[in-house]
Amino acid sequence: MKNTLVCAALVTGLGLVAACQESGPVDSSPSNAPAAQAKNSGADPRAAPHLVVEYTGAAGDLSGQVRALGGRVERVVPELGLAKVTGIGDDGIAALSRLRGVQSVTRDLVLQWIRPPQVRLAGHVAPRPSSFQDQGSATFFPFQWNLRAIQADQAWGTGFRGAGASVAILDTGIDDTNIELAGRVDHALSAAFTPNQNPNPAFPVWGDDNTHGTLVASIVATNGVNIASVAPDAKLIAVKVLNASGGGSFLDIASGIVYAANVGAGVLNLSVGAYVPVRLPGVGRLNAFITKAINYANGKGALVVAAAGNGDANGIGIDLDHDRSGILIPGQTGTPVTVAATGPVNQQNFDHLASYSNFGRSVVALVAPGGEVTANQNDLIIGICSRQTLEPPFDAVCPAGNVYLVSAGTSNSAPHVSAVAALLDGRFGSRLNGGQLRTRLEQTADDLGKPGVDALYSHGRVNALRAVTE
Repeated sequence: MKNTLVCAALVTGLGLVAACQESGPVDSSPSNAPAAQAKNSGADPRAAPHLVVEYTGAAGDLSGQVRALGGRVERVVPELGLAKVTGIGDDGIAALSRLRGVQSVTRDLVLQWIRPPQVRLAGHVAPRPSSFQDQGSATFFPFQWNLRAIQADQAWGTGFRGAGASVAILDTGIDDTNIELAGRVDHALSAAFTPNQNPNPAFPVWGDDNTHGTLVASIVATNGVNIASVAPDAKLIAVKVLNASGGGSFLDIASGIVYAANVGAGVLNLSVGAYVPVRLPGVGRLNAFITKAINYANGKGALVVAAAGNGDANGIGIDLDHDRSGILIPGQTGTPVTVAATGPVNQQNFDHLASYSNFGRSVVALVAPGGEVTANQNDLIIGICSRQTLEPPFDAVCPAGNVYLVSAGTSNSAPHVSAVAALLDGRFGSRLNGGQLRTRLEQTADDLGKPGVDALYSHGRVNALRAVTE
């Protein structure tokens, strides 16, 4: 039996998103949640209510000195020599800077890493099964051109499906109450650096009150009920670094990267990004902290994968080789594997660089399916919606049941690469470090565009089958 589904298409940090459920009303209210304001921080709405202190020596010594100034050390990241300090306004920064062992003091910034949505309606028809299935038998698999594009369906037949590998999703959290994600998330290792704001006590702090992280996670690993995934046997670790409106601070992201590396995640997926003006006060030092965190993860043997970003204010891809007005964070920070997006020319040709995707071989390492924003819903990527979301209009749509989304954006591209890295990690029994995984991903990619590494496709489109057989 077929059920008619209603899809609300949304332009977000992902690009175009559509939420599908049984027919019903959709709340189209925009999201305008403001960033937190800092004490004495002036008019900049991006200023966080805390300071990032770079220190040397013992954290306990720093904590005592900060208390003497009327402040509080709320978190330390000893691996980076960073502390989160609250209770001290801008007028106290000079005194804080003079403390023993303090190297720098920076007002953190809260950036909007995911754009607020705008809504339009579309339609879709699909059956809804009631039992678990093999990935290739999933209801929506015939529409998942993205899996065929990277030959993921053929890779499953080799027996390498990501068993033994772990992928940390650094995002808005993960909702594993959806049947697709039941049992896929490691609860013991999951953590939050900004808590889930959904008041339901049944939802963990690392749950997803936005829906972005859940969609990203479902590209990596699902149970194959309605949608198939690239690495269905991989373990997911939720590391919540963004709040319900998609905002987050530099320190929270850096802390999450260090945490994921420390708990042994082999792959860290960062489907978040902001193209930040290079002259934004404080951004240079804050970005250096994220660079340090990524380098720390590399040193622990992890592979860090980041989205290339979805273009300028008009949705047109930015040439990262030549544009000098901004810096893409974290995709242009340190040494992540930065991933641009492809979309289908048609259902047999998947070799088109998506119109919104940033590009440039000096930044981008690989391309992967992200979907294209067209009138054809089948050109998008299918994913899962979070029941825990507080973000309009998802808050009205997603709690209704096991809801699915279609979307476009480099946020989709990154988890394709992370998942193929998980297939590789499983194939080699976690013996390869991040640099070795990267080399194999690049060497086994499908060369697109001009022969060799080029400006649009870099090393080419990731290929799951070649990665596990060559």
